[in-house]
Amino acid sequence: MGAVEEVLVLATASARPEGRTDEGDERVRRALSIIAAQPGAPHSVASLARAVALSPSRFAHLFAEETGQTPMQAVRQARVRHAASLLEVTDLDVGQVAAASGFVSPFHFSRAFRREYGLPPRDYRARVRP
Repeated sequence: MGAVEEVLVLATASARPEGRTDEGDERVRRALSIIAAQPGAPHSVASLARAVALSPSRFAHLFAEETGQTPMQAVRQARVRHAASLLEVTDLDVGQVAAASGFVSPFHFSRAFRREYGLPPRDYRARVRP
């Protein structure tokens, strides 16, 4: 590596924001891991920010910058995907699936599920479990 390349590598490394790696910000990755591990938990921007030692506003901004979605959009997406897996492998009714996935309202669950998968939960189950 030539001297110019070395200077560029060092300058780039020193300019990298704290907590940032080539795979993205470590704090955002940690928050995503928390969401994925417990999709049905009562997550909020404040609780996720606290878990990664950031203020809620800084966390929300950083999360959106890194992922292209808000923290609560990521939570809703994880909950809907968890619900889909429950619909595929359990005999729980739709209300039970909604509750187990962190949705307070079956109506809200059904709307979120339809937005993500293009059909209501019952129809999804019928399609994947003939």
